[in-house]
Parts: sequence; structure tokens; C-alpha cells
Amino acid sequence: MEDQTPRESREAAVRHMREAAAARVRNTSLRGVAREIGMSPTGLKKFLLGTAPYSPTLRRLRSWFVQFGTRHVGEVQREEASAALAVLVHDLAPDPRAEAAGSVLDALGRGYEASGRERPEWVAGLRDAFRPSANPL
Repeated sequence: MEDQTPRESREAAVRHMREAAAARVRNTSLRGVAREIGMSPTGLKKFLLGTAPYSPTLRRLRSWFVQFGTRHVGEVQREEASAALAVLVHDLAPDPRAEAAGSVLDALGRGYEASGRERPEWVAGLRDAFRPSANPL
């Protein structure tokens, strides 16, 4: 996987959350998903049509995504891991954010190895994305 700029990484995460929300709407309802996220059905509809979310909405989407958006079978993807990690460390200052993200990623890497599995490429990639100068999601 090619390295992404912070902006490209953010756009990919938003695209991934949009796809997850659209899939959830197809399986439930627009109103129900809007309620889960904490936004209006009209706002969710606009988001699904491609409107860029405001910062408070993006925070709600990230939290929703961690709780509801990753309910599927298969390998964890970079966008999913990035969104989950961003939710956990978003309110920390840059240096502590990088340190906390690095610690979580180290623990995940050890967990994969202890499970007899290879570390996913996104473990190293996200470490770079969460460096203080990278201004992560």
C-alpha cells in the first residue's frame, strides 16, 4: 500500500465511513442510522450523497463507526483501524497522541504475533500517520 498524506488518509477514512453508513442504511433505515450517529436524517442523507461533514459530525461519525460501522466479517482494513485509533486519541495533544497511538499499535502488533499471524501493513503505516507532524484524522 502506498503511503498517503494526512489529507488523503482523512478522505479515505471518510469515504470508508460513508460506505459503512450506506450499507447500514440499506440493512436498517436512514432514520435509525441517523439516530445511532446522533445527526438528523437530512444531514445523513447529504453525507451519503457526498457532502463533507463538519468537525463535530465527523467526531460523531468516527464514534458511530467504531461501534456499528465495523460489523462485518473479514480482516481489519487500514481505514477501520485509523478511524478507531482516531476516536481513542483525538482529544490528546500532538506528542501524547503520537505516543498513545504508538503504544496501541505496538500492543496490536504483539497481539497479531501472539496469535500466530503476521502484523498487518497498516500497523506501521498508522504509526507514521499519527506522528505529531502528520496531523492525523
